[in-house]
Amino acid sequence: VVVLGVACACYGDMTYSSVGFIVTVSCVFLAAAKVIASGEMLTGELKMHPVDLLSQMAPLALLQCSLFSLITGEMSSIASRWTTDLSPFVNPQPFVVVLLSGIASFTLNISSLYANKLTSPLTLCIAANVKQVIMIAASTILFETPISFLNGLGILIVLSGSFWYSYLSLMEKLQSGN
Repeated sequence: VVVLGVACACYGDMTYSSVGFIVTVSCVFLAAAKVIASGEMLTGELKMHPVDLLSQMAPLALLQCSLFSLITGEMSSIASRWTTDLSPFVNPQPFVVVLLSGIASFTLNISSLYANKLTSPLTLCIAANVKQVIMIAASTILFETPISFLNGLGILIVLSGSFWYSYLSLMEKLQSGN
């Protein structure tokens, strides 16, 4: 139900390209795999603390980001602009933005891992879908973008589906507690 709602909410928002589709599908599968794997490491046999798990995942993420930034030419672009635009001694703003982004990312990852430890991968995936739909709704209001009936219906379906899932999860917990 939630996936159908997300599809309706996003319908017509994007232009299609094969590369974009492949990247999007890959990201969805990798995100789901990350949530499932981290959930297993947090609650399974290892029972890792979220900070310990993040300290194990961060070097791999750095390697991945570095590799992709090399492939796409981002590193060479930064290096060529370092002395004129990006050095903290020339312009402190980029450094402050990167620093604040790092702090926000660390906070988000720790929060996500704690949530994964306390809930389930499915709950986090549904929450991510709700977040996406709320972002669509908020940006529609903020930028005064008209939405179609189908988009509005998709937003309502996602929110109703997530409410339904939350209700069923709560009922299941209450029944198992009795």
